[in-house]
Amino acid sequence: MHRVRLFWLVCLVLMAAAPPAPAQQAPPGLDVLLQRPAFKEAWDKVFRRERNIDRWVHVFGGGGEGIVQPGRAFTRDGVGYIVGIVCRPQDCENHKLFVLFRDDGSQAWARWVGKDLALTYGPSTPAMQALLVEVAGR
Repeated sequence: MHRVRLFWLVCLVLMAAAPPAPAQQAPPGLDVLLQRPAFKEAWDKVFRRERNIDRWVHVFGGGGEGIVQPGRAFTRDGVGYIVGIVCRPQDCENHKLFVLFRDDGSQAWARWVGKDLALTYGPSTPAMQALLVEVAGR
């Protein structure tokens, strides 16, 4: 009986002495993600030849101006994703772009949300389109 108590006491002491688990950091903003080659390549595959989108998106992708909002990371069906969000300077509410990347940067899809319109970019399945709508809120 004394050994059992000693065992639990030692366990408690070791648990108290262990360093706390690191806090999960928020993913970097879209501007920072686009500095990574894999993410930039995935972005380019979606937008390089796209003409049906506001010019500011192309400018932002080339390092130009955009209002970057905090992104988030999540897992769906065992696949990790990072959402990057940017909006048009001086009109954030009516011109917002949600870019969904695989967490390794190997693929990207996007959902542009305007005042009365929402468009999806990148080759996607119906399930991916539904995920983009969920991420963008409409």
